[in-house]
Amino acid sequence: MREKISELPEEEAERVFRLPNSYYERGLEQGLERGMDQGLERIVQHMVNKNLSNTEIAELTGLSESEVETYKSK
Repeated sequence: MREKISELPEEEAERVFRLPNSYYERGLEQGLERGMDQGLERIVQHMVNKNLSNTEIAELTGLSESEVETYKSK
């Protein structure tokens, strides 16, 4: 495979070698976003269970009150 890639023009060969890294980076980014979202959802649910108001939750998390509502309904 490397032999065939080395036969490509240099610019194209570089793009081919970068592909696996770009997919890895994109997957990592999506995974981090998903993990952060799930973590924030859990935090909001814990705050709701402690009877904090939407305003208090928004102040503590930096979310808007409408975002708090969204997390509460998940």
